[in-house]
Amino acid sequence: MSTSENVLLSMVKNYIHEGKQFSEENPIAYLTVHQIAVLAGRGSLDFGGSEYSKAQLDWLVPQKQQEEDKYGWWHLPPGSYMVEFNEELELSVGMRAYLQIWEKAARNGIQHPFMVIDSSQSPLQVLVTVGPEGIDIKENARLSQLGLLD
Repeated sequence: MSTSENVLLSMVKNYIHEGKQFSEENPIAYLTVHQIAVLAGRGSLDFGGSEYSKAQLDWLVPQKQQEEDKYGWWHLPPGSYMVEFNEELELSVGMRAYLQIWEKAARNGIQHPFMVIDSSQSPLQVLVTVGPEGIDIKENARLSQLGLLD
């Protein structure tokens, strides 16, 4: 295991499966979907931050295809959604990481911004955009990848 992989393992918390989420070929970690919300109420931004308020989120319930299924699916029409990952991020002072969409998600019409992260994140969330065909996402599906910046 490379030094970068060891560092990633130490800073990514609450991952589901080390062997499936940490690449031996590339120093990246795959992040998985814990829950998905629609933005249901307006937030506010101001210059100084004293009038900031978060947008209201309504968390969606994944639907099981069969009653005995362990995991359900979100059937998302086109639009914007807040995704919360299973994983949390613990960064030491001076460390920086990047978050980007996983290529297979992008090929299926999902996008989210490339982000540089310089502080611990719990929960780790990102706003995604689902393309015109919509998408089905299973609980714990890979969605994004995380890497270290030098």
